[in-house]
Amino acid sequence: MTMPGKMKTAIALVALAALAAALWLSGERTAHAPRQDEFVIQPTRGRPERFETRFSAMGTDARVAVEAPSASAARPFLMAAAGAIESVETLMSTFREESEVSRLNRYGAEREVALSAETVTVLRTAREFSRLSEGAFDVTYAPLRTLWREAAGSGRVPDDELVRQTLRRVGWQKLEVGEGSGRFLESGMKVDLGGIAKGYAVDLAAEAMIEAGAEAGLVDVGGDIRLFGLPAGEQHWRIGVRSPEGGVDVTILQLHEAGVATSGDYARGFRIGDEWFSHIVDPRSGRPVEHMASVTVVAPDAMTADALSTTLSVVGAEPGLELVESLPEVECMLLVREPDGSLSRHLSSGFGRFLAE
Repeated sequence: MTMPGKMKTAIALVALAALAAALWLSGERTAHAPRQDEFVIQPTRGRPERFETRFSAMGTDARVAVEAPSASAARPFLMAAAGAIESVETLMSTFREESEVSRLNRYGAEREVALSAETVTVLRTAREFSRLSEGAFDVTYAPLRTLWREAAGSGRVPDDELVRQTLRRVGWQKLEVGEGSGRFLESGMKVDLGGIAKGYAVDLAAEAMIEAGAEAGLVDVGGDIRLFGLPAGEQHWRIGVRSPEGGVDVTILQLHEAGVATSGDYARGFRIGDEWFSHIVDPRSGRPVEHMASVTVVAPDAMTADALSTTLSVVGAEPGLELVESLPEVECMLLVREPDGSLSRHLSSGFGRFLAE
């Protein structure tokens, strides 16, 4: 994979633009936060000065925590964060028939589909990551996702011709995003924002808490995390990354003011016959990625970490490390499955400073 000469500057601009959008949009949400009586707020175990709430969102588990003197003081911060996450899910979930993304998938090949500023922000950022990764990250991979889900259900690996036919309906260059609309240039195209929208929702939730006056907190949606401020009496947050091999083997990261995301083949992969397949599909070849057991990315914001964790899973260890070394304030840890079944660990040059002793 050849790295574009202006990669570093372009990625920095993507992250800054996304953060600016999150700050601006935090006051213009399109969905209402859950009712206060739906919230269960409790102290974090071993942390009486930290309060949290847990709920289901975006097809996974969400946890929001904030440093506060009491549950009542924490409530407005947690409510603001949950409302931001709900807003993104309402707009971008493919499981909601009336979401903007679902409407784009139904009608985008026929006409322009009106989109909110939030959805436009995510689609444009996704296109930029596609350009910078030379197609390794591509939200139009959705037809391939469907193909391999059906393969998992039927227990039959799709043949080369079926993969080629499906690839004709994939390609980020065939997704047009206007000022307030989107459309496809090929019939049968669809988008899936699962590799970037969770990170965006996490950033929006964190910015909502900061805007409401919170000094320190954590947002975690399915392993996409954003941290801000510092825990009481501490110099960093401690985040655990579990091993793909399971058990109790966990890598502890010490972080401050960061986004972090982990992608892996161990949680959502599937088996056909004797062969194990990752749920992460390479949008260039049309086939599930191989060998990358786990990718953890630390970046200035969760959306960047989210998109890059998927990207590195696709490009592999050597080009992945080369890419990360070219980016400002981005580090990674890659766990690769070797031919003998063992795992090898590869760290970017600055990742070691995040590892707890």
